[in-house]
Amino acid sequence: MSIEVMNQKKLIELISYHIERYPAMELGDVYKLLYQSVMGPAHILQNKELAYSYLKNEFDSPNDSYETELYVDISLEYELVRLNIPVFIKTGSVDALYDMMLETQKKVCPDKEKVKSYWIELESLIEDNKFEQFTPYQWNKLNKILCKDVFPHFSHSAVYKNLYRPSYRIVLRELV
Repeated sequence: MSIEVMNQKKLIELISYHIERYPAMELGDVYKLLYQSVMGPAHILQNKELAYSYLKNEFDSPNDSYETELYVDISLEYELVRLNIPVFIKTGSVDALYDMMLETQKKVCPDKEKVKSYWIELESLIEDNKFEQFTPYQWNKLNKILCKDVFPHFSHSAVYKNLYRPSYRIVLRELV
């Protein structure tokens, strides 16, 4: 199941951009990027009350963020961004961001088969040394976990969390 050449180019550009921006990112972080770019905010909105509560907590106690820009592009299937909460707080509200998340969820159709196809394409890119920091062994090891759990939502790696202190929500760029 291979993706078309246009999408492969977009995939390479997206991953390369994130590796340049977050040089310590691990393969699991790349998977999370692919997952979010296809699935949008679906996983966090499975329980809307809890999602709102988590969001409110992040607004009430913002962290020292690595991010200085309002958002970071994660577009593959949709024009999605990671909207950085510590930056957004300066001009936006919890309710405004929550509404953006709900609107995004309405317009994004989650598709685990698409996640899987991008993941499989990533394997061939790794084998072709497009991303030299990752090995086929690492991909195969993570792939076993992903296949066993049917391509689940993943958290960022501990390294990513410690270095980049992610605090964001996935929304459509047009809503920002």
